[in-house]
Amino acid sequence: MPEILFLATYSELGQVAREVCADIDDVSIEVARMDEAVRKAKGAEQKGYQVIISRGVTSWKIRNSGIELPVVDVTIGGYDIIRAYFQAKKIGNKVGIVDDEEIILGIDALEEVVEDQIVKYACSNELEDINRGVEYLRDQGVEVVIGKLAMVNVAKRLSMKSVVITSGVDAVRRAVSEARRVKEVRKQEKKKAEQLKVILNFTYDGIIALDEKGKITAFNRVAEQFSGWKADRALGRYITEVIPKAHCHHLLKTGQPEIGEFLELGNSKVVANRVPIIVDNRIEGVVTTFQHIERLQKLESKVRRRLAERGLVAKYKFEDILGQSNILKKAIELAKEYAGVDSTILIYGRTGSGKEMFAHAIHDTSKRRNEPFVAINCAALPESLLESELFGYVEGAFTGARKGGKAGMFEMAHGGTLFLDEVGEMSAMLQARLLRVIEQGEVMRLGDSSIVPVNVRLIAATHRDLRKMVERQEFREDLYYRLNVLSLKIPLLKERERDIIFIAQKFLNEFCSRRGKSTGTFSPEAEQLLLKYDWPGNIRELRNAMERLAMRSWKGQITDIDIFNALLLEESDPAVNTELRDKESGGLQDVQDARVLDERIGKLERQLIQKTLEECRGNKTEAARRLGISRTTLWRKLNSVSKK
Repeated sequence: MPEILFLATYSELGQVAREVCADIDDVSIEVARMDEAVRKAKGAEQKGYQVIISRGVTSWKIRNSGIELPVVDVTIGGYDIIRAYFQAKKIGNKVGIVDDEEIILGIDALEEVVEDQIVKYACSNELEDINRGVEYLRDQGVEVVIGKLAMVNVAKRLSMKSVVITSGVDAVRRAVSEARRVKEVRKQEKKKAEQLKVILNFTYDGIIALDEKGKITAFNRVAEQFSGWKADRALGRYITEVIPKAHCHHLLKTGQPEIGEFLELGNSKVVANRVPIIVDNRIEGVVTTFQHIERLQKLESKVRRRLAERGLVAKYKFEDILGQSNILKKAIELAKEYAGVDSTILIYGRTGSGKEMFAHAIHDTSKRRNEPFVAINCAALPESLLESELFGYVEGAFTGARKGGKAGMFEMAHGGTLFLDEVGEMSAMLQARLLRVIEQGEVMRLGDSSIVPVNVRLIAATHRDLRKMVERQEFREDLYYRLNVLSLKIPLLKERERDIIFIAQKFLNEFCSRRGKSTGTFSPEAEQLLLKYDWPGNIRELRNAMERLAMRSWKGQITDIDIFNALLLEESDPAVNTELRDKESGGLQDVQDARVLDERIGKLERQLIQKTLEECRGNKTEAARRLGISRTTLWRKLNSVSKK
């Protein structure tokens, strides 16, 4: 489809244009001049035309008619004027010319070439001025007038001879070439303008741009919603008139960006970011964006949900840590203080005491709470696998490596917190690599040669005495002091007074609720047994016991016999069964005696360990897992049993 409309002002010009455009398919040629040409030009944009070509006064009238399409002139060259001059000399002796100033300025050179004096009159394109010019030539005794078609027509009305200065092939070719260039530029500009329009109107942010005087030059749809003003009304007005509270115009004086300012625009609470437009060290305007606070909150919630899906978010708060004992409260208060700083923390605590819950809660209370929380158990993986999980690897780093490689835990935790549980189980080689990451703040993937900077808050935990391990040269001294910047000791369950009863009741209620059965309360004897038991597996063991208890049935209150059963006591043992029968019949009168109770608990623990080992066919790792204790604790208790 043609995109250039060539409006030839006379038929001969139209013919030349057709010859020039014989092999060009994007130019449409019509013959029209003056008002008729203006009417055709005004309808050209609706028909898909991008550029208008015309000549002389007609071109001037089109350009000043208010149309938005660019207009390209068919210019008059020196050869065109010479040709018209010699034609004029054939029909008269004295020649004069009426044209615009640009053409007249070149006549002096022509006079030198032809050795003749030409009467000249520079005029505007107004018809009244053209009339004055032709009359001036007549008064000067000019016999033949040369000029554009408008000048020639006036000369004819005054009964003067005339010659039209026509445009030749070269002038038409130049005009067509220029029109095609303008067309491409205009299309590119329209494309950019449309892209900018889409960006402005389909972003979630309100956007307002000001010029150097504080007048609005851009105002998108979201800005309309915030302000209540329509863009067509706001554009060209001063910002102080449209949104006085925006304070955008202040930057025209200060030139200082203002980021994260809270504003109330109408009924909306927004965050405003204002940035000056500086060109050649001059403030030429201001761009302001507005973001709805409610949308930012929803976006943050969405991000946190996605992190949760990936498991990279803290799952526990300090409120989730059960217990009211003084020793626990002191540990929580200290942990909250540690959450307020960014130093490395080393958490001490026996297996199952809640070290990971404290790590989660510290992250959730810290300034990094909106960043990832990544946890890994250093005792759960072999050395080679733990290394690749911590530091990541590139494609082809080892057999079975994932295509494209994999980011390590340090990279995944960038900006947030990395929790290393059971850090005392790390090999010497991994301790050295961990020390380097802590000192340098950078990590290198396996099989890679590039360094990745990381910003991670480190929390480590262990059930072992790292100081003694350092003395035995089982743990690096320099790494120990890097980890033990802040230390936090988690109290044992048996040290937490009446917390045991409170927590046991909470767990029991939870498991009974899941099974749809009514819960129960502990008898004084059951409470005494719960308090006297050593709980080597701490909270984890207590939770397991209450889950088993919820699977059983009881009459009235929960008795110490029910607790024994929940702790997996081997009921087939004759001595124990006799003791339990005596208890039921009231024959066991010394159950409150601490020594007797301690002996029963010790016997219970030994039988529990033996039963679990038999069920696991001697697999101590699996037995420790079921018992809720570490392998180290299991070994210690087995040694204690063997000595007895």
